[in-house]
Amino acid sequence: MSELTQQTILVPLIVFCRVGACFMVLPGISSERIPMQVRLFVAIAVGLALTPLVYDQVFPITGGPASGLLGVIVSETLAGAFLGFMVRIFYMALEFAAIAMANLAGYGSAFSHAVEGNDPSTPFSAFITLPAVTLFFITDQHLNIIAMLQSSFQVLQVGSGFALPPDLTMIVTTFGSAFRLTLQLSAALVIYSLMVNLAFGFLNKMIPQIPSFFVSTPFVVFGGLVILLQIDKSMLEIFSSLVQQAINNLARNG
Repeated sequence: MSELTQQTILVPLIVFCRVGACFMVLPGISSERIPMQVRLFVAIAVGLALTPLVYDQVFPITGGPASGLLGVIVSETLAGAFLGFMVRIFYMALEFAAIAMANLAGYGSAFSHAVEGNDPSTPFSAFITLPAVTLFFITDQHLNIIAMLQSSFQVLQVGSGFALPPDLTMIVTTFGSAFRLTLQLSAALVIYSLMVNLAFGFLNKMIPQIPSFFVSTPFVVFGGLVILLQIDKSMLEIFSSLVQQAINNLARNG
């Protein structure tokens, strides 16, 4: 890097394509509540910081024909988006489970905006998704993401082509494990809601004069809130540790 040549200038651009695409879909960093300029400059800063570390892997590609530069930029953008999406899957599954828990606990009728966007959500689910996104930064997972991006240049080599994800089985397996994890973490509230509604359903059949819906609603709402307060801490700890494990697996396997 002693001489400032065209190839030397292209190296940070290629690194930025992978870093920027990854940050574009990561939880927290990609939130619409963060100004676009801040997200852009964070991606540029991380890209420039990684450039000296991955310079030897990226520089040989810049010596190729100019016609192949567009393909390299597209493939690097897809690689970064793939890596970020593999982490985002866990937070998508958690948000899905949080909305399902809100509906089962009787809080589904209260609408608000999601934590990271303007999609309709519930305040109940915000009690779950907001601490999960906060723990992403408190536990330094964003630093693990930077280390994972550095390692990815050895696993997903620049210029190797990225027309499709390297292994579709990885995406399917990650989706399955993420949604199975969130179902297990929310199982206590799901079982409680089903048991209460089933019990009052039998009661309504035996004594039709009792308005079971109005009687069961306070039990479901209050019980759901109590259960959430009991399982929220352990659920977030388990979720955060599994996200860290997923990031480490990406760093090793790409």
